[in-house]
Amino acid sequence: MNCPACSRLLYSRSRRTCGFCGAELPAEMLFSGEGIAAIRAEQVAIEVRRAREKAKEEEEMKERAGEGGRGFEI
Repeated sequence: MNCPACSRLLYSRSRRTCGFCGAELPAEMLFSGEGIAAIRAEQVAIEVRRAREKAKEEEEMKERAGEGGRGFEI
């Protein structure tokens, strides 16, 4: 979606103004409050999943190192 004033790509539909030209964006171009909340909830879920995956990988590396295998520690 592009800014109606400068035609540049909008990088955030949660901001009320264009990041390039500063023009105020029409309300129909913006995410609703529920839309913003849904995006933030999805971001939190992704962060939690990544943290779990990282913890699992670290635990597997510790187990391999304990079995006599070489880990990636320097």
